[in-house]
Amino acid sequence: MTTYYGNTNNTPGYVQAFYNAYTSGYEHVLQEGEDVYQNKTRIDSIQGENKAYDFLGTIDLVQKVERFADVPIQDMTHNRRWIAPAWYWQGLMVDKEDEIMEHTDPTGDYIMSLAKGVVRKKNDVVHGGFFADVKGGKNPGDDTYSFNNAVFSSASQGGRTIPHDCVEEGFAAGGTSSGLTLNKLQMATRALGELKVNLNGPRYIAVTHKHLNDLIFDPKCQSIDTSPLKALAVGGIGTWGGWTFVVDYNITLGSSNDIDEDTNVYELPVWVPEGMLFAQHRAPIFGVDRIVRKGPSVYQVMAMVGMVAARMDEDRVLKIEAI
Repeated sequence: MTTYYGNTNNTPGYVQAFYNAYTSGYEHVLQEGEDVYQNKTRIDSIQGENKAYDFLGTIDLVQKVERFADVPIQDMTHNRRWIAPAWYWQGLMVDKEDEIMEHTDPTGDYIMSLAKGVVRKKNDVVHGGFFADVKGGKNPGDDTYSFNNAVFSSASQGGRTIPHDCVEEGFAAGGTSSGLTLNKLQMATRALGELKVNLNGPRYIAVTHKHLNDLIFDPKCQSIDTSPLKALAVGGIGTWGGWTFVVDYNITLGSSNDIDEDTNVYELPVWVPEGMLFAQHRAPIFGVDRIVRKGPSVYQVMAMVGMVAARMDEDRVLKIEAI
């Protein structure tokens, strides 16, 4: 953490009091925020302008059928991805003539608003990273990994989208348009399985409340076979079939944004933790400076943090279209 202090006028310990109060409650305040993606992605920290991640390709062994045969050599595929943090900041004007505890107490309005702003920005950044281009290559920008927004196929360069009108028990478009259905969740599970993703670990899907309601009123969720869900009784669904639902306000209805570009759909990201990375700069900056032009008692409280989210594997992030 990098901290800088401005002039403190003639008030000994004023800035240090702010800093101590802020850091003592900062983590606690963040835990009270709406950090919807917390512990649901891969986490890392970053220093400098760029950071690279190198991935080895798949190694397949072949059977040895002859004595003294030459050892088979495989041309290994390498995959490098780069991330670069964007910086976000905000400042607040405070007047020392107000009681100091109003803006140094971690539960106060100033700090609560600042901390929640950090959380909301993290949610925005993670959501924006699901389907965005990712830099690749030997140097940043030499190559680009783009999300393949086509009907799902398990091929290495295949599509990674389950259409809003997928046919029953299949990926192809041409069926009946719908919101989020159990069939689409089953197709997402099947798709990850075909891509050889470990289905024994956690799986997540980001949704709106509308799509939770789609499932609540799905007859299959109200049948005797699925009665342990108690969807109607509890008024919601938290998990189903190994999926954990994440409600994110960033998900909104688009405009002609389905794969055919003729239907307005919600784009629901589906992922496993290894498929998404969230990295925050190791040295967020917090500062308190006296604003001389405003008089002897006005200070600026400022926070600046660098963060980035990126898709790490094209086989571990999918999209479900829903109307």
